[in-house]
Amino acid sequence: MKKIALVKWSIDRTDGGLKVATSLANELSEMYEVHLLSMISTETNFFPVKDSVKYRNLSPKKISMSKNFLSAVKLLRSYLTEQGIDIVFGIGMSMNSVGVASTFGLKTKFISCDHTNSIVDIDTKVKKIQRYVGAKFADKIITLTQEDRRNYIKRYGISEKKIDYIYNWKEDGISNVAYNDESAKIVTVGRFDYQKGYDYLVQVAKKVLNEKSNWTWEIYGSGEQDEVDKIRDLINENNLQDKLVIKGLEKNQDLIYGDKGIYVMTSRYEGLPLVLLEAQQYNLPIVSFSCPTGPNEIVKDGVNGFLVECYNTDKLSEKLLELMGDEVMRQSFSEHAKDNMNKFNKDKILKQWLELIETI
Repeated sequence: MKKIALVKWSIDRTDGGLKVATSLANELSEMYEVHLLSMISTETNFFPVKDSVKYRNLSPKKISMSKNFLSAVKLLRSYLTEQGIDIVFGIGMSMNSVGVASTFGLKTKFISCDHTNSIVDIDTKVKKIQRYVGAKFADKIITLTQEDRRNYIKRYGISEKKIDYIYNWKEDGISNVAYNDESAKIVTVGRFDYQKGYDYLVQVAKKVLNEKSNWTWEIYGSGEQDEVDKIRDLINENNLQDKLVIKGLEKNQDLIYGDKGIYVMTSRYEGLPLVLLEAQQYNLPIVSFSCPTGPNEIVKDGVNGFLVECYNTDKLSEKLLELMGDEVMRQSFSEHAKDNMNKFNKDKILKQWLELIETI
């Protein structure tokens, strides 16, 4: 039985990378010995972990990547050798340098899993270096989209055989809730972070909620308190506090999506946004920036949602108002919400992971 480790630098928030890593660990543990590792952890995993998964936090205290790099490498390398790990999946760019160094000279294979994308250069210089290290020195690279795979090959000059894309899967049977085309509620889900573009969201909300006074908008998620406070201040400055509401964390997806009429995403960039797949599971029409990467491979523009050029809040407001004002269109978009769901079939995607593990 092969031994697999999925390693994330920190488990301290409810980001998509953590959700994917946890779900993948749970599924692979049915066939392999699976270890879910955090280099540092400031809180427990928000997502359920099966008893068959060996969960471990490697550092009892918070350490810095720059100041404690060698210590981090030693921690991970010791664990990999003690446990006889065959394959390490580094979840996110922050694991690339540590993962490559920790497996150097070992039979253990290191696979870099990019959970954002290589197209938008708004990450820190450190992240860019990490991505370069993964591209050049990992045994394999996995991106979340075809678009990002093509960009890796072009940007880093790597072999097509070295890189594959594997979509995030949709969970089966999430919702039995029927779509309500009379709902006057918009929803957005995601951690509070610059990446998610909540400053753009407030701009859009001011335009549409003032015009459609019977509608409300809910944001679910958590994040750094400074970012939450910044967005809450913007909401108050624009007198939207009774219409645009921060709801915090919520595990019950029926409560998040079940009574909503439209899903909106204003992210500056993504990898493959799980929230859009979740929204489609609840048959929600979507309005989203066509940011790199993911929305263009999930949403069919004009069929089950609208894709708007990046960061054009006027255009996004226009399309959102159009949808808010047309009950027939919302119902039509809802009926087509799951048109492309086969691409994200869980069994199909899990088979890709198994083929990767068996052939690397």
